[in-house]
Amino acid sequence: MKNGKRDSGTKSALRLCAAAMICALSFALMYIGTLTGVGDLCAAVLGALGTAFAVIELRGAWPWIIAAACSVLCLLLLPDKFAALEYIMLGGVYPIIKSYAERLPKIAAWAVKFAYFNLMLTGCLAIAKFVLLIDESWVGFNVLVYALSNAAFLIVDISLTVLISAYITRLRHRLKLKF
Repeated sequence: MKNGKRDSGTKSALRLCAAAMICALSFALMYIGTLTGVGDLCAAVLGALGTAFAVIELRGAWPWIIAAACSVLCLLLLPDKFAALEYIMLGGVYPIIKSYAERLPKIAAWAVKFAYFNLMLTGCLAIAKFVLLIDESWVGFNVLVYALSNAAFLIVDISLTVLISAYITRLRHRLKLKF
């Protein structure tokens, strides 16, 4: 530390530690969600908050690294592989996509976000049905699944925007994090 400023090695170490903690917290939330049997999708959304925090505070490649590392952990260690699939396709990367999409005009941003979501939902359903061989009545490519999923996605996206805005305006300056 020179003249009260951290050198680049210290900053890199701090970012690495923060990334590891975010990844661990996201994975822990995913694991708890799969243990309940019904909270896996909620856990994927909560895990996405870690990525959103990384987008805001760590920037650069760190959010991608966190999403990838947590995705690998979920795939390897979660007992429910469908929950891992939900995090990988719907939760982990979405805050990064959201941050890029919201730089576009509003209508284009919503179009990109819904296109991403529907593409990932289709991929998730296809993998669940044809690879994981989940034979549940709700796993299918029907209008009701897509309508309810898109309504839920809209609520999640707006809620994520509210939480991110509240963090930036009310909490960020109080925490005084310097990564």
